[in-house]
Order: sequence, then C-alpha cells, then structure tokens
Amino acid sequence: MLDPMRKYAQSWGIKIVFGLIILVFVFWGVGSFQGDKATVLATIDGQPVLIKDYEKAYQENLRLVKNKNPNVTDKDLQDGGFRWQVFSNMVTTRLLEDQAAKLGIAVSPEELRAEIAKIPAFQNESKQFDAKRYENLLQANDVTPGEFEADFRQNLLLEKLAAYVSLPAAVTDTEARSIFDFMREQATIHYIPFKTEDFTKGVAPTADQIKAYYEARKDQFATPAQIRIDYVEFTPKALAKPAEVTDADIETAYKANQKKYAKPEQVRVRHFLVMLPADAPKEAVDAATAKLKDLAAKLKAGADFASLLPKNPNNPEGLIGEDWAWLPKGSLPKEFGAFEEKAFSLKKDEIGEPVRTALGLHLIQAGEHQAAGEKTLAEVKDEIRSDLAEQKAADKLTKALDTIQEKVAAGEDLKKAAAEEKLETKTTDFFAKDTPPAELGLSEQALAALFTFKQGGGADQPLSTQDGFLLARVAETKPAGFEPMEAVTDVIKDRLVAEEAQKRARAQADTVAKAMETEEGKAKVLADYKDKIQISQPFTRQGFIPALGMAPVLVQTAFEATGPGWFKAAYAVSDGYVLAGLEKRMPAETALWDKEKDRWMSTLAQSKQSELFKAYLQTVQQTAKVEILNDAILGPKPTGPGAPTPGAAE
Repeated sequence: MLDPMRKYAQSWGIKIVFGLIILVFVFWGVGSFQGDKATVLATIDGQPVLIKDYEKAYQENLRLVKNKNPNVTDKDLQDGGFRWQVFSNMVTTRLLEDQAAKLGIAVSPEELRAEIAKIPAFQNESKQFDAKRYENLLQANDVTPGEFEADFRQNLLLEKLAAYVSLPAAVTDTEARSIFDFMREQATIHYIPFKTEDFTKGVAPTADQIKAYYEARKDQFATPAQIRIDYVEFTPKALAKPAEVTDADIETAYKANQKKYAKPEQVRVRHFLVMLPADAPKEAVDAATAKLKDLAAKLKAGADFASLLPKNPNNPEGLIGEDWAWLPKGSLPKEFGAFEEKAFSLKKDEIGEPVRTALGLHLIQAGEHQAAGEKTLAEVKDEIRSDLAEQKAADKLTKALDTIQEKVAAGEDLKKAAAEEKLETKTTDFFAKDTPPAELGLSEQALAALFTFKQGGGADQPLSTQDGFLLARVAETKPAGFEPMEAVTDVIKDRLVAEEAQKRARAQADTVAKAMETEEGKAKVLADYKDKIQISQPFTRQGFIPALGMAPVLVQTAFEATGPGWFKAAYAVSDGYVLAGLEKRMPAETALWDKEKDRWMSTLAQSKQSELFKAYLQTVQQTAKVEILNDAILGPKPTGPGAPTPGAAE
C-alpha cells in the first residue's frame, strides 16, 4: 500500500508472490449467489468479495500505476483489462490467505512490529524506529496506521507462505555446474561483413517514391496538439532583484556562511566509457578493455579526443565520451567511487588503466589538480547576490501572485496586470503535452490543466511548477495533425536510402552464400574476400557478439554447429549482414566457476522456488470456485493474443 514499504521489501518471497499474482489473470463465470447483490461483487469458495473493498483496492492500484506512468489514460487501462487484473489479484491473495490459515501460518503482532521497525523510511538518523516519523509518513501518503499494518501483515503472511511452499526447492552442485558450463561456454566466428553503409552509392529516391512512402506511413509523421502560452513566473528567481542587494549585505552573508564556500579538492578529467550491464559476460568485458586500451594508445600518440568518438552515440560498442570537465572530490555517488579514486590518483596528463563502475568500463585521463581551499568573496559575490535576492523575493511571492490573480479575475489582461506590477510576461514557442518547456518545470497537473484551456483561457488559475507558480494564458492552439511532406522529405530520403542499401547488402550476401555452396565457389569467394574476413571476440549464448551487436540467430547457429566451418545462410547483424562460420568453441573456465559458484547456486535456487510456488498457485486457483455477481463493475474482458485463459471454475 505504501511506496516506501514496497521500495524496501526486498526478500525473494515478496518478489515471487507479487510477481506471480500480477502475471496471473484468471477469469471466472457469473454465478448465482443469493445474497445482497447490490454490495457483493463476487464470491470465492462461497465467501463474498464486497464492492466497496474492491473499489478501495482499485483506487489504490490506480494511484500506484499513475504515479509510475503519468501519461497512461483511463482508456489504456480499460483496454488492458486493468479492472480485471485488480480483481484477479484480490482473488489470488484471498486464496493464498486461506491456504496460509489451513497450514497454520500466521504473523504475530511481535513479528509485525519487528518487521515494520526494519523499514529505513521509518528510522531516524541512528537507524532506530521513529514513531513520529512513521505517523507523519503514513499521513503524508493518506494512509492510516491500521490500513498500513493490515496491508503489511498480509505481505508478510504471503512471504511466509511462499517460503514454506518453496522449502523442497533444493539445488545440487552438479545442477548448478551444468547450467554454468552451458551459459559460460564461449565461441568465436570468422565472418565476411556486408555493411549497409557500403551499399548506399547510387541510391537516389525519386519524388514519386518519397510521396508514396509518406502516404503509406503518414501516421509516423503525426503531430500532437500544441499550444503557445503567455506567462508570468512567480518563482524566487523570476521575482529576484539583484540590484537591490547591497555590498554590505553580501559581505555579512559571506562571513556568516564561510563554510558554505569551502572549495574541495578537484581534478580536471576526460574519459571514454564503454557501457556494460552489471552481468556482462567476460568476453564483452574483455572486448571493452581492449577497445579502451586501443583508445589510450591513440591518445598517447597525439590523436584528437573528439576524433576518437563514434559519430553515432548508439554505436554497437556502446562507446561514449566526455571531454575536459572539473570533478570535485566527493561529488560522485558512492557507486562511482572507483572512478573518483582513479581520477584523483592520476598525475597531470596521465591515462589510467580501465576502471569498472555501475555504467561500464571507463578510460580516464587526468588534467590539472586544484587543492582544497576557500573561495574568496570576489569569487562568490555574484552567487551570494543572487541567493539574497531570491530569498527576499520568496517572501513577496505569494503577495505578488495574489495581486495579479485578482486583477486578471476582474477582467484585466494578463500582460497589462503584470506590467503594472513591473513583472515581465514571456511567451513560449509551440509545445506538445509530452514535450513542455523544460525551463518552466511544469507539474503534471499544470500541464493537464493547460491543455484543457481554449485559446485565450487560463490566465486567472495559478499553475504549480517545480519552483513556484505560473499565471498563463493560452495565446494560440494548434490541433493535432501531420507534418507536411516538404518538412520530412530529407528524413524520408534517408530512410529510403537505408532500406535500399539494406536490400542490396542482403542480396549481395545471399549471392555470395550461394556461390559458396560448391567447393570451387567457396575457394573463389575466400580468395576474393580474403582481406575482409574477420574473427570475432569470444561470445556466449546471450546473443551479443562484440562489434556485431545483438545477433541471436547467428549465436544460436554457432553453438549448434558440430564443428568449424562456414554456415550456409547470411545473418542479419546491427550494421548489415554477414556470412559466418564457427571458428572454435571454448568450455567454461574452471577458475571462473570457483569464483561464481555461490551466485549460480543462489540464482538456480530462486528459479526453482519460483517455479514451485507458481505450480502451487496454479493448483490453488484451479480448485477454487469463484462466482462473479456484478461483472459490469469489472468492464469488458481483455481479448486477443496473450489474453488469459478462463479458470476451471468458469
């Protein structure tokens, strides 16, 4: 029920229980319960589910969904069967609670108190449970202690049930080692690339082709409704008058807050980053390391930093970079401590060995170092002036807003009312609801309100922003429509060229593959393409091949091959096609098993526990008798591919 609880409840039991409940949709038939149909939504094994309880659960789930997905509409939720999903979750939870009762599983008041006390959100700076903080946080989320504790007790109960049911899920070393050997086996391939970019020469889309593409895919060029607004900002920064702050005020503030103007040690750095997931396979890490060491050698040889960056930031290698920037000591989150430690350990112009962080592998070059110290008054004078001006403006913000709002409500024009109070009225460019002006920091509620106003409307209604408020008037509206073809001609040309080049690359790869079907043809192809044949870095079954990107079909073929040799077909890769063959397969490293054994054992145990609990849950659902009395409350059932199958009790 409460987001902080969900954030900190990290045990596998909770994840398994609620993961499965959310995934399982069970649809039942309409029964003939003889009780009060006006208040009962359904019965579960003869016990009623009250409409008021369902609506309460629905509203809570709706709030959680919209908090995480502000743009989701009620229609989206209805089409996706959200009401049915909430009902299914309620039924499944009720069934599991009944099972827990039959098994004698319960949560005592002592257990409940102890587990709530462990939630960091309810703890003080000394990591002790703080009753006042507990009450305040619940109140801020509009939840009573009774509601929260009932919900949390339910979570604990389901967690204990999941742990009990999953007890038989034992894992042996042999099982885990078998999976490790399978997943950590590596392969390399030799290949001939047919890159799309090499087949663009001579491709020139005609006017008719561009027009036909536009007409056939017009929906791709749809433009949302847009508005342009006149607005007056009521934020400390917008209302601040730095000229009214005296030098004496600045000096007094500086002396009173000198600790604030301490200057930490800092170093100027630039770096390359190869982005890698936390569980990246060894071959991907090795490939990234090799790439960064190659870049280091080029930098040392005098290469320009910018010239070493790929033109496309979404390149298959995941390489990005940042040129010189100052890094204050202690300014990075702890997850990037290794980066900071390396940066400060390097001498001026020194390039370090690649270092791993949560983002991937970094190659860092250090520049000038600056020792810690204290900023002088001259260095921070302008900063203090702005801070003091904003502090004074903040005290007058509400009065200024009320004054202009009253004038506009009385019929005065927004610009005139603002001018009388010596405030500036600004005008935005056209913007859509999904792409508001970032500098305004409009809240979701403010945006929603703006797009309900007609042209000329809205000026007397304060709108909340990140730092204050706006009074805004919709100056002009543009209905939803389509980009004119003339505006997207270049985009269409690029797409048509890429499509044709891809077809040509595929055709050439297929032609060469056909030629390799005979020994004579293969010999000729290998002679003709001998300078283009490349050997990949090692890869695993995860689908990624260094330098070629995600190529799951090719990876599968490589691991199914019985021995070295060329494959018969062409395979799609990130930048075109390749003809490829198995170079060699390499078994998983024994030393790596010794290092990773505990993780593989734990992962397999969790997988078994999940499967065991899933089977148990399905059995419980199939034997339950669920009858719906007021199906209109749930709305239409979801249909189409992937829709859940009806339960046995239908």
